[in-house]
Amino acid sequence: MKRAVRAAAAAVLAGLLLGTSGCGPTAAGVDGELTDDWPPLAAPKFDLPAVGACLSTTTKTPFDPAYTVATPIECDRAHTLEVVLVRTVEGSAAQAPAPPKPGSEGFQASYTACGKAVAGYVGGEWHTGLLGIDVRQPTSQAWQGGLRDYVCSVVALSDAYGVMQMNTGSLKGSLTGAAPRALRCLAATGTTRSDGWWEDMSTLTPIDCAQPHEAEFAGTIQVGPATGSLPASDVLRKRSLGPCWDVVARFVGLSGNELDAREEFWAAWDGMGRYQWEAGDPYQRCFALFRPGKKARATVKGLGKKGFPA
Repeated sequence: MKRAVRAAAAAVLAGLLLGTSGCGPTAAGVDGELTDDWPPLAAPKFDLPAVGACLSTTTKTPFDPAYTVATPIECDRAHTLEVVLVRTVEGSAAQAPAPPKPGSEGFQASYTACGKAVAGYVGGEWHTGLLGIDVRQPTSQAWQGGLRDYVCSVVALSDAYGVMQMNTGSLKGSLTGAAPRALRCLAATGTTRSDGWWEDMSTLTPIDCAQPHEAEFAGTIQVGPATGSLPASDVLRKRSLGPCWDVVARFVGLSGNELDAREEFWAAWDGMGRYQWEAGDPYQRCFALFRPGKKARATVKGLGKKGFPA
């Protein structure tokens, strides 16, 4: 795009000069050829954030250096994003006329690289924490100006269903040591069916495991590979229920049949959105969910056939 702009400018200048070249004598010290004195246009400059920088934004629109939608802010102040990786789009995607869109190989490559960088930054698999990732490709205007760098950030969540929250401090190392962002025990809200079991879950919010709680994080599954369009909800349910049930059974320390025989337990998962699927991220989080009205006062991990810790 830079070359096209320069060529257009030169063509306009040449036309103007041709129209005025015979209007009068050449001034002293001027050779009459002004086009060779025209300075080349400077390459666009983009101020990209550094790794570790914190950004405040209320939108999830693409990162645009020309129009700041993600404002740098001190990390000890409330912010939404923490930059983990700034990398150049590579391969054929870099030669495309527009930035990679969700569903494209280029975007999936960026998302995968972001996930790996976030795992290294927080010190563990980010799907096992109250964390999300944000991949911001250049806008079309910035892309046409030559920008090929995308910005990967880690996001703090307030709910296991992916609700972004404002954060203070850094998320670096937040899944190591005491792992303050690790998914553990959760308070659940939702509607129930006529048979007394959960119908729809509304929230799964973190709570200390010593406090009465209705759910616990048990592990992750993959319902992919994430190719093509997002499967229908009933298809995703079939792909999720059996594998999540097995994950919950192992977490509790039982076989699938043994877990089925206990009336306190069910399995839940966090769902799958179109953006996540098109980004090539087929992971689901699985939860041991307790019968409505049943609350545990200690973790059920490894409980086996012992009594429920009500």
